[in-house]
Amino acid sequence: MKKILIKSKKEMADLAREIAALAQVGDLICLKGTLGAGKSFFAKSFINSLQEEETEVLSPTFNLVYSYETKKGEVFHFDLYRIKSAAELENIGFFEALKSGICLIEWPEIAAEFLPENCQEIEIKIPMGENEEMREVTNSVG
Repeated sequence: MKKILIKSKKEMADLAREIAALAQVGDLICLKGTLGAGKSFFAKSFINSLQEEETEVLSPTFNLVYSYETKKGEVFHFDLYRIKSAAELENIGFFEALKSGICLIEWPEIAAEFLPENCQEIEIKIPMGENEEMREVTNSVG
């Protein structure tokens, strides 16, 4: 487990780019944190770092999933916040995506029983302080 203190959005984007550079098809990255912690910002930075040119990366809060063709294959960006049951996962192509692309999952708790043990967890916390952009990021596998 690795803890990192992020002091700005640029540092958060840099971290997302570093992790994206190592990502491969079949990788699963679970993004945890409270509302407004920066999960979607991380995902946008991750996805854009794998694009030939910057693209608009939308938050999947209402659509539940968006996919993007990238230099490393398809990246699926899930937001499971509004999912009420594990059965709904089947309807959004969740299980197929786990096998065929790189998956970024916001609010992964609803799918916890279906996630492989080797998924990478990135937890973003907002520490108390004067700097609004500061975040504490914990990165762990399993």
